[in-house]
Amino acid sequence: MEVFTDVAADSFRLGLPTFLRPTGTKTNSEECIAVTSTTGQLLTALYSILATLLFIVCWKLFNMVVMCFNPSAERYRNIIRGIALVGFWNSREPLEAFFFILDYLGRVRGATSSKESHIRRPALMLLAWAFVWLAGTYVASIFVAAQLIAGNVAPANPNKVYVPKAEQTGSADTMRLQALRAPATLRSLGSAEAADGDHTIRDRFSLVTTPARGDSPYKFVYNYTVKAEDMGLQKWYDLKQEVDGWCAIDNSWFSKNDQDADLDVYRPWELANKTVNVVYDGERKTAPSATAIPFPYADSSFFIGQAVEHRYGIIVHSSHRASHRPGTDPWYETETFTPSENETDAQIADPATNRVKGGRPALSCIQNDVWSYNGRQFKNIYELTDEANIDFPDGWVTQLQMDFNLPRIIDVINSAGSSSLVSSTTFVGGRFDAETSTIEKDMKRLFTATWISSAHTFRNMLMVGDKQNIPNAAHTGKDQPQHGVDLFVVSTPKVAALRLSVLIAIPALL
Repeated sequence: MEVFTDVAADSFRLGLPTFLRPTGTKTNSEECIAVTSTTGQLLTALYSILATLLFIVCWKLFNMVVMCFNPSAERYRNIIRGIALVGFWNSREPLEAFFFILDYLGRVRGATSSKESHIRRPALMLLAWAFVWLAGTYVASIFVAAQLIAGNVAPANPNKVYVPKAEQTGSADTMRLQALRAPATLRSLGSAEAADGDHTIRDRFSLVTTPARGDSPYKFVYNYTVKAEDMGLQKWYDLKQEVDGWCAIDNSWFSKNDQDADLDVYRPWELANKTVNVVYDGERKTAPSATAIPFPYADSSFFIGQAVEHRYGIIVHSSHRASHRPGTDPWYETETFTPSENETDAQIADPATNRVKGGRPALSCIQNDVWSYNGRQFKNIYELTDEANIDFPDGWVTQLQMDFNLPRIIDVINSAGSSSLVSSTTFVGGRFDAETSTIEKDMKRLFTATWISSAHTFRNMLMVGDKQNIPNAAHTGKDQPQHGVDLFVVSTPKVAALRLSVLIAIPALL
């Protein structure tokens, strides 16, 4: 089961032409046609009746075969045996024949001697055939109905595919683009929150922690795979992205505390020209959050031609956040404090007496992304989209390069803002619960959301509207959908995907 926000009713296409439902392999892809869920239920009931009707027709044909291939006419002189054949022929259905032969055997058992077993033996064969046909009738009606519906997916509506293409690189354009992309991240986090516990989505990635002391983790090793089937692609069946990496707690990033400005200063990778300021919470009463930072390569096009290890870091914003209870996790380790008389906290009837210490450690991370298709591996997303001779629509190329030019988790963290960490869900009334907050919980939710966000790359193209007046990269110059931009499917409870093979076979047999 997967938890997701449903798409709009006009985002998918119903009826003809047919589409290919992705199953993970080319040979097992199924040609289907999408209908509304109500229509699917009606057709399921109808085809169950048709399957039963087909067995009824075949039952009559079977009766004719039994009569035609019965042994020589000389044996018809046995009137008792002839009664079984006549009753079998006159039975309108297997159930009626079954009970008739059963009753017949009960009556002739006492009327015939054991030496006349040739009378009962054919009747027993007819009884067995009637039982098999009876069971087959009910099994077929159930099986056909179950096989008719392949799932709740439908092909995308090409007119609704939208890929924002920022033609400028100014801060205003970046903010407009971010406003369109942020809702997709929040949907992924919502699905990740719903996937808490032993949910199937948690099986999509592996996260192994290495403790440093006690229960506090020192290093996280992770990996996950996103397949074409997960993305809903109708073509390019064996396309997949394999991700592996690690994150380690790194105290060297913290540089100093600026008491005058009330903030912590971080120097990622101890670079002299790169600093990140984390402002103390104080009276602002904000939930803990995080910032993800890619390594600042001097050449912004460095990734295009290189097979690189992506380096990035995560800095937590939890310093001086008030807590109900004390915490010991590296990101949420607390100290006791007493608010001064001129602070708002001093006026609260039950003020918090714990707050997170300043100078929390960062996470320094390295990630490898490997894309593969048709047995060939690609150095990065640019080589896959530009040089692999894969006929992706231009809109898809824009979307894939925008989503996967850096580790996907970076965009997830930064787009989520104050909702990025699990600890933010415990934030109520200006304080949170540091005791139950841990880096491990945060990373599990972030990687769950990252996998969902990656798998929903194409689905998200149907859930973005032109609200920022940004050109649509999925359209041609004539404002028409590009060829092939709809070659993916979306899951929705509004539809039923009918297997074309079953849809045609049952009426054809009748």
